[in-house]
Amino acid sequence: MYRLLSLISTSLLFSCIRAVPQVQAAPAANVATPTSSAIQSQSSAVELSNLGKTGYVCLYRTTFPLPPTWESFDALLKANQQALGSGSSDILKAIQTFNTSPNPSMNAKQFQALILAMVMQESGGNGNVVMDKQKSHGILQVQVKGEQPATCDPSGCTYDNYLKMLQQGVYGHSGTGSPAAPGIAYWLGSNSTGPALRAYNSGSVIDRFDYQKVNHDSQGRPTSTESYVSDVGNRLAGVTSDKFPDKQWLSHICGFEPVPAEVGS
Repeated sequence: MYRLLSLISTSLLFSCIRAVPQVQAAPAANVATPTSSAIQSQSSAVELSNLGKTGYVCLYRTTFPLPPTWESFDALLKANQQALGSGSSDILKAIQTFNTSPNPSMNAKQFQALILAMVMQESGGNGNVVMDKQKSHGILQVQVKGEQPATCDPSGCTYDNYLKMLQQGVYGHSGTGSPAAPGIAYWLGSNSTGPALRAYNSGSVIDRFDYQKVNHDSQGRPTSTESYVSDVGNRLAGVTSDKFPDKQWLSHICGFEPVPAEVGS
C-alpha cells in the first residue's frame, strides 16, 4: 500500500511518518482516504525523537521506535494514571512482577513499559472489557485457549485478577494451562517489537515489510486493527488516549482502515 521506508540508522530518520494535525471537527463526508501516492507525496522525513511531541504520528510499513527511545515505565504510568482510575496501583504492582525481558533488545523496565502501553491500547485498564464477539477478555484482551480467561470478581477487579489477566496476555496462560494461544512474550522471542505486536493483534505477522497489513474476512472487513502497531508505538512515546484522533479521522489522516466495532482495539 505504501512505499518502502528507508532507515538511516545514524540519525534515526524514517520516511513515511506523518504527524496528525490537531483538529477541532471531523472531516467532511466526501473526504476520501488518502491514496498511497498522496501519502508518499505528503510525507516527510521526521526524526523518531519527535514522536510523542507533536501529537499522534502515523507510523507506516516497518517504522517503529526502538526501546531506548521509549518513555520510561514511570513516565508512562504518570501520564496514564488518571485514565487507569482506581485500579492503577494494582495494575502497576502486577506489571512489575514481569521482571525478565523475553527480547535481548529491551531490558525489564522497557518490557514493563511495553506491557503498560498495550494495556492502554487494549482496554485502558478496564478489566471488564469483552470484545471480538465475546472472545477477547481482560486488560490485555486475551483469547486464551488452555484455560478460562481471567475476569474480575463480582465485587470488582483485584490485584490477583489483574495479575492473571497479564499472565495470560504475556505468556498465553497463567501458569496452569497449556500455552495454546501465544502471548506477547512468545512473539518477542523471535521478533522485534513491531512485528511482535502485529502477531499479538492478528495471530501472525502477515507481511514483514508492512506491520500494518492485516487479514480480512469474507466480506472484506479487517479482522484485526490495522493501526495497532502505530498506536502502541505512539503510546510508548507518551501519547495518551485523549491525544488520539478518533478511528474515522485516523483513517482519513493516516489511511488506516477502520476496524469493525466488534473487533475492538
